[in-house]
Amino acid sequence: MQLMRFPLFLVSALSGGAALAQNSDWTAVNLAVTDTHVIPAYQRFAETGAALREAGAGFCARLDEAALNELREAFNNSFDGWQGAQHIQFGPITYFNWNYRIEFWPDDNGTGARQLSALIAAADPAALEAESFARQSVGVQGFPALERLLFEDNALTQLQAEPYRCQVVEAISANLGEIATGVYQEWRDEFRATVASADERGFFESAEDATLDYLKSLVESIRRVQQQKLESVLGEDQSSARPRRAEAWRSDRSVQSLRGNVQALHELYSAGSPALKTVLLSEDLPAIDAAFDQALAAAAALPPSMNAALGTPEGYAALQNTRDSLDALYEALEAALKKTDLYLGFNSLDGD
Repeated sequence: MQLMRFPLFLVSALSGGAALAQNSDWTAVNLAVTDTHVIPAYQRFAETGAALREAGAGFCARLDEAALNELREAFNNSFDGWQGAQHIQFGPITYFNWNYRIEFWPDDNGTGARQLSALIAAADPAALEAESFARQSVGVQGFPALERLLFEDNALTQLQAEPYRCQVVEAISANLGEIATGVYQEWRDEFRATVASADERGFFESAEDATLDYLKSLVESIRRVQQQKLESVLGEDQSSARPRRAEAWRSDRSVQSLRGNVQALHELYSAGSPALKTVLLSEDLPAIDAAFDQALAAAAALPPSMNAALGTPEGYAALQNTRDSLDALYEALEAALKKTDLYLGFNSLDGD
């Protein structure tokens, strides 16, 4: 997922704030979400990122099939950790281009592939030093570049034949581990306090604005997952499916990511006390809860491989069902928000 803020806004329709919202204790909601969902999600990402960094350290000195499989497993675990936090698109993740450096995706023009090829062709050892590598193009620093190197055809042979190519693997693994640790520490040590004391003097103009950012993270990400991770792949019909538009298609992690995304979004919505859902009217919660249940069930029912699913009518239909369930969830949330003074404005993804 290319990590950017789409112009979908949740704004206050009344000058006096969210008078119609069910729960107006914004700070309590914000801290419950932060402590029970956001910081634990980034902690998991930091832990799996540290394991990736460790697996990548000295990888080239022991380069064989076992070492490659070990690093692939660390990649998979760290990528899963990222999927659990990917939807939080404000705060520390935006520091130092961390979001783009972790995963520059989608990359419709193949920019990252060209930049990675250029980096390898130049074979400049200085470019891989930690400080220098952190200033390289975002297209070579994150998961998509590492996935290409670890999971492309004949990956082991190519890595063994090109020492610099292998050194790039080590550099990306270390870089991702450092970023994962950095964003977690910023949330834990600094940004939690910003959320707790939100007022016009800081990052947020008010505690309500912090809640709105969490709502944006929820609603925007549901639409983003539906459209970028499913619709762009499915095409008009099975014959026009485009499997290489799927996130992490080389490692065939696309379905695993979808499941992780839906689970993480449900946790964002429901975790903690008071949960984020409590800012909505109680009469609308059953419909949203049911829509979440359907989305979770649809994702759980998917075949484990998107590459394989796209090749069968049953698998394609299951992917369509997941897409449709996410659309229904988005619509349920939008309808609920319109009953408060928190409403969905212009959404470029819908072409409105």
